[in-house]
Amino acid sequence: MRIVICHLLLLIAFTGSLSAEPSDDILGRVLGEVGFTRADLGYDPAGYWNRFPLDIPHRLTSFDALFAEPLKLYDYSTVMANTVELYLDPAFADSTDDGLYKLVYSPGVDRRLGGFRAYSTNLIPAPATETPLVSAIEKLYALAGQQIEYYTFGSKAERPDIAAEIQEKTNLLPDTVKVILAQLVTNLADAIHWRQLAFRNCDSGDMARAFAIRDLADTQSDGLVYYSELDDLAATIDWPSLHYAALKVAAAAEQAERALLPHVDDIPADYEWELETPFGKIALFSARQQMDKRPPTKATSSTGIKHGWTEYDATNTLLVIDFGRNMLYHGSPGATSSLANPVSVLIDLDGDDYYGYNEGNHPPTCGVGLLGVGALIDTRGNDRYVGSVFAQGAGMLGVGFMLDRDGDDDYRANLSAQGCGYFGIGLCLDASGKDNYYLYGNGQGLGGVGGGVGVCASFEGDDKYTAEPYSNVYNRGDYHSEHKINGNEAQGAGFGRRGDGSDGHSWAGGLGALIDIHGNDHYYSGNWTLGVGYWFGTGIAVDRNGNDIYQSCYFTQGSGAHFSNGILLDEAGDDRHELFETAGAALGFGWDFTNALLINKGGNDVYRAKMISMGLAQIRSNAFLIDIGGNDNYYLGKDTPGLGEASYRKYYDKPSKLTLYYSYAKSFGGFIDIGGSDSYFEFSGEDETPHPLAKENSLWLQPSRTNSTFGANNYGVGIDIETGTIPEFFKWE
Repeated sequence: MRIVICHLLLLIAFTGSLSAEPSDDILGRVLGEVGFTRADLGYDPAGYWNRFPLDIPHRLTSFDALFAEPLKLYDYSTVMANTVELYLDPAFADSTDDGLYKLVYSPGVDRRLGGFRAYSTNLIPAPATETPLVSAIEKLYALAGQQIEYYTFGSKAERPDIAAEIQEKTNLLPDTVKVILAQLVTNLADAIHWRQLAFRNCDSGDMARAFAIRDLADTQSDGLVYYSELDDLAATIDWPSLHYAALKVAAAAEQAERALLPHVDDIPADYEWELETPFGKIALFSARQQMDKRPPTKATSSTGIKHGWTEYDATNTLLVIDFGRNMLYHGSPGATSSLANPVSVLIDLDGDDYYGYNEGNHPPTCGVGLLGVGALIDTRGNDRYVGSVFAQGAGMLGVGFMLDRDGDDDYRANLSAQGCGYFGIGLCLDASGKDNYYLYGNGQGLGGVGGGVGVCASFEGDDKYTAEPYSNVYNRGDYHSEHKINGNEAQGAGFGRRGDGSDGHSWAGGLGALIDIHGNDHYYSGNWTLGVGYWFGTGIAVDRNGNDIYQSCYFTQGSGAHFSNGILLDEAGDDRHELFETAGAALGFGWDFTNALLINKGGNDVYRAKMISMGLAQIRSNAFLIDIGGNDNYYLGKDTPGLGEASYRKYYDKPSKLTLYYSYAKSFGGFIDIGGSDSYFEFSGEDETPHPLAKENSLWLQPSRTNSTFGANNYGVGIDIETGTIPEFFKWE
């Protein structure tokens, strides 16, 4: 009888412990079950941790702090999403002209380098002369040590007379437009000055070799090729000057775009002008055309392009402005084409445009900064963007960004695109429209080697993001999935150079972020995607609103490996988190000193994985799956770790004689579901049965207290509870 009473008392006490008040801190309770507090999460490696990769260069200033305090990943990601939601909102552009500047600063420059506070880029007004545009272009020539007029035998030479050519052609433009263009050109000249200053101490041979590199996507994660010139340039670049140049370009280009919009119809019909300058061509195109005067368009019927589109080779361009035609852009619109073309800007105010038309292998294109600054603004129209390597918002030892404000757009590229940074910053920004993104890998928000920052962001629209999963389409086969599935390194991924198995030159990864504010979105990818970190990199994926579908394979959806941070944050909607093929290492999974979080707030959600997923920590990691609100269903493969578990290794409490740092560290696997009516299943093939451990309104430990492996600062706890909160996730609400 005494035993029965004791069991009843224990049951009553345990049941009462799950009847939490709304103010109860559920995360604190879960950690407290095993004697942990928040301070036990994260890592602060010490100098005596032999064999731990301590001396990894090019780490972002945020990495070590987030590595030590993983819950701050929520703050860090949310603030990034806040900046996108504020500055990418089309309504913001209706009332101000500095949204692009703020976007290049906040999720870009500020994440890579401190020192700026986004007060102003100190833009220079147009020259106060009778011919301001001539005077502005003259500044470009002076910057290059050249002039626009020449004198000989005591008088001005008849040829070349660049000033007369400029004046003759621009006489057709309204005075207001000439002033706007003059201010833009003046500030582009100033940006070139700062870019040149940034590379003043760099070896010209290193710069030429670095500019020619195109294979970083395929050679760096496992340290296949060591490019010493990238190390040398990173050590000698004046980064504040380079970033100042980029901020100036962003501010000047957007101010010009907003100022020119009211004057589209003031430009004479069929107006076209092109001028060679020492830093690239300047070209202008009117919106209105007389179609019968246009030459036949060199287009195939499959493109949907009709007669009247204007073709233009944008190779080696400093500035291109289209006032509203349907354009076919060849070459490198808004991308640095050479070291002699250090800044490139394209502003397209309207029209359905085709960027990267009719080429098999495209040069860098559409907002690409290679050792310089590349920028593209497309204001209106349904546009198609096509690229190969370095495209659609990419930076390498430079800053590249593109902004498409409106329209249903199609983005296609191979590698290193759609928000990709290596030793630099790449931003792909789309304000509104139903858009489609497709690439093979290394993009859609990749922070690559050298502390790169890559951001792909959308404000509104039902978008689809695809990083090609299958190696029979394009071969980046990953051994984790028998080489059938590609390792994409995309959709919010931070990836470094792991040189410990090759030449010892390891480089930290950077910050990769995919941020979508509104819309019902579809994310489709293979391995190493969707808020994933690798080798001192941080990967972030944030979806703020909508009913979303996440389909991916392995090391994905709030995951990471080898000293990294990864987070997927979905803040609203009925979402589906589905894994296919190998279907594991995901949904809050950490391997080898990784902080991995999947946080889903609100909505009736579905999670499905075959193996090792859902709040699973392995090799001294911290991994959480946290779902707050909604009626949720969880499906996990039979007899596989997960759902709040920390896998044990014998060297945790019986340290190796040669490597002790595993015994110094702690690991925690956490699963938390707060609110709603939830169901838990295990499956084998088509057979689904209730999960034997995870249940609604219950708490479980893995390993259990009675297991011989329990302890060693290695704990897994799962809880399903009706009410409660996690204070860190509601500080703005």
